[in-house]
Amino acid sequence: MAAPDPSPRTTTRDPELGFPPPGEVLHRLRTQRGMSLRQVAAECGLSVSFLAALERGETDIALERLGRLAKVFGHDVGSFLGFSRGRATPSLYPREEQETFERAPGVVYRLLRASELGYQVVTGDFAPHSGLTEDLQHEGTDLVMVTRGTLVARYHGIDHVLRAGDCLQWAAGHPHTFRNDGDEPAQMVVVLFSSLY
Repeated sequence: MAAPDPSPRTTTRDPELGFPPPGEVLHRLRTQRGMSLRQVAAECGLSVSFLAALERGETDIALERLGRLAKVFGHDVGSFLGFSRGRATPSLYPREEQETFERAPGVVYRLLRASELGYQVVTGDFAPHSGLTEDLQHEGTDLVMVTRGTLVARYHGIDHVLRAGDCLQWAAGHPHTFRNDGDEPAQMVVVLFSSLY
């Protein structure tokens, strides 16, 4: 009679469950942040041996424990397992840390660039009688909202007058540009569903 195999056995996981193994997620996040199992255990109140077994796929984890583990990395259970893109804790992008540049005379852009968002946000301030000096044309979709004053959005050769609160969306592959024909400053916020800047 053969002696029992003392090595731990990994349970076969059903690929149809629709979420990644929590131990794999733990290992990836822990490695990215340079944390040891001991550090993670101290923060979530779970034992090092349990977390090691979870990483090896030798045990499962209850929902309440998973919530405590996810919190260590700034996630909730949903974002930890990839069901939502955002983290459980808010991300702050201070105004002074956003890239600012003069896009044209009298036109100042402020750019929010955050890779985890999957899009870019541009705030454009237009002095009276200013505008972009060339047409833009790029991949993706733009969502434009005027937040102050009045702007003219020229798209594929047609002018669209936008007042504060007006919003439009377009395929950014067609030529487009913006100008302020008025005597008052104007501002827009554009969500770029592609990386332009």
